[in-house]
Amino acid sequence: MGLEYLNYKSCRDYARFLQRKIFLIFSYARLMFVVILTWLFSLQPEEREVSDPARKLLNSMRLTAKCRFNASVRLQRLARYSFLTTTIFSLGLIFIPLYQRSGLDLPYTDQVINMLQVFLAVAVLVYSVVNATAKYDARASALDSCGVEIKELIRKLRHEISDANISGVSINLEKFHHDYHIVSSKPENHNRVDFILATLESKQDFHISGIPRLWLHIKVD
Repeated sequence: MGLEYLNYKSCRDYARFLQRKIFLIFSYARLMFVVILTWLFSLQPEEREVSDPARKLLNSMRLTAKCRFNASVRLQRLARYSFLTTTIFSLGLIFIPLYQRSGLDLPYTDQVINMLQVFLAVAVLVYSVVNATAKYDARASALDSCGVEIKELIRKLRHEISDANISGVSINLEKFHHDYHIVSSKPENHNRVDFILATLESKQDFHISGIPRLWLHIKVD
């Protein structure tokens, strides 16, 4: 009788142990499913919450500086691509007459060659006018200078925050807001693409993961 009771008790304890084990396994699987789902569809809050006004201004200036630098790089690329396209078209205008005078057989008729020369000449004219009007280099330089000035404001504000933490004196944020507005208003504003790229680069301030992050990379590229 005692042996049967011990066997019954041991079986009951083992069943409880298995029940707890299965419960822990299912709880862990559910937790992992939630974590993977949250990462895949970026269900967590996108922007990190900051309650301190000084830190909030600092993060805003840092993000704006990245946007200005990204816009400057984008305009520099446009300037290089436009210059390269104009150079290729100009070389085509030079190459066609030289090839015609070489005495080699041309696979196209004179009408096609003349039409191609007219197209290249108009393309060179259009690209030259666009490049002169767009002023990519000057705009890129202005945006880069704006980013540098905002970086200088960021260094000053960080120094003020450090001193305020030590001395307990409040920071004059109105002055920094005023200076920040003046500096950021000097050049043209950045585009939406520059802002998206800046948010992808600011992993400490923005939590974007999984499919939404991939989609933003596709939009930027």
